[in-house]
Amino acid sequence: MVRNFFTLKRIIIVVLVLAAAVWFSLPGSAQKKDPDKDRGQKSQQHEAHDHEAQKPKGDKPEVHKPEGDKHDDHKEGAHSPGQVKLSPEAVKRANLKVETVAAGALASKVQLTGELVFNEEKTARVNSRLAGRVVKITADYGAEVKKGDALAVIDSVELGQAQNSFLQAAASYRVAQKTYERARLLWQEKAISQAEFQERQAKFELATSERDYAENRLHLLGLNDADIARLFRGSKSRKGPSFHAEVDSTFTLRSPISGQVVDRKVTPGLVVKADEELFTVSDPATLWCYVQIPEKDLSLVKTGAAVIIRVSALPQEKFPGAIDYIAAMVEKATRMTRARVRVDNSHGELKAGMFATIMVASDTRTVLNVPEAALVATGGEQYVFIEQEPGLYLKRVIKPGLQAGGRVEVLEGLKEGERVVIQGAFTLKSELEKESLEAEHGH
Repeated sequence: MVRNFFTLKRIIIVVLVLAAAVWFSLPGSAQKKDPDKDRGQKSQQHEAHDHEAQKPKGDKPEVHKPEGDKHDDHKEGAHSPGQVKLSPEAVKRANLKVETVAAGALASKVQLTGELVFNEEKTARVNSRLAGRVVKITADYGAEVKKGDALAVIDSVELGQAQNSFLQAAASYRVAQKTYERARLLWQEKAISQAEFQERQAKFELATSERDYAENRLHLLGLNDADIARLFRGSKSRKGPSFHAEVDSTFTLRSPISGQVVDRKVTPGLVVKADEELFTVSDPATLWCYVQIPEKDLSLVKTGAAVIIRVSALPQEKFPGAIDYIAAMVEKATRMTRARVRVDNSHGELKAGMFATIMVASDTRTVLNVPEAALVATGGEQYVFIEQEPGLYLKRVIKPGLQAGGRVEVLEGLKEGERVVIQGAFTLKSELEKESLEAEHGH
């Protein structure tokens, strides 16, 4: 076994020697014999090969330019952060336009939204003071009524009971009155004692009080003096034992103001509850427009400011008005403040419930301003591009103010006389972002 081991070892050594001989006999082995001598030549050959591989076939060799001269057809590179330099050709392709910053008149106009409603000062929501059944409708939708005109007739059991109580109180009063007058004469003649006279006087005063209470109750239920007088006449002409011949349990629901019946919620035969709204009467010659003002625009809207109102149903019409009220609080949910405008509607063109667009005109001020197209917004900041020289532009962060008529007030960041890019600013923004990405990748 030992002999076989040594035989295998000699075979492995012979194989290794033969492999080495074959390796050194292959082409290129001479170069490996002197690596230090040929290292420089191989490096030059590889660089030349790589350079030739990058060149398109048939092209002439390019002249190597210094690193600082490299540029493309559009951009010559930013010289400092926020700076963009374009070739004349690139400027022309981008169609850049500039404007000199100057102070000018800027009239603030704010566009708001709102809704038209009835003038609440000339609107009455009519209800019944008594529960009952509607017997008759005397004023339909759209009817023009005057103050005191009848709207409906309602039959009420409660009213009949109140009238009955009044008639009883009136009868008791008449009896007590006669008893008191007789007692007063007897007391003067010393026919009765003073105590008895005072007792009769007290009963008369109590009867008077009960009669007045019953009469006032009828007034509270909607009857006027003429209605009560008719009730008295009926009681005097009573014939027979029937009490119902004297009492009229129906009453007339009347309009408290002059205007137009704009809503009706009852029909004949309907049973209504006390204090239930039955009619709405309003004078539509003037309407209110409730306006919603965003919190950010509150400084631009003042009480008394003139406004122009438009509605989609009448796109060519303008309705003038003025803000006469601004609420003292901002609604938490919407961050809006409500304001009110009185609108003349003598021609009846406007309708309550219409949505409206309100243009509010504010004061005119002389301020530095630029076109809205000059502004670029990125990452929470707003900026413009200043032309430092033809083809060289610098990013400048500004603080904008009032916006009106397509222009923006500049509170900070610009000076009068500087030249601002007013067209093509987004092209410069793209170039600036491209440079930033290239700088990041370069690092």
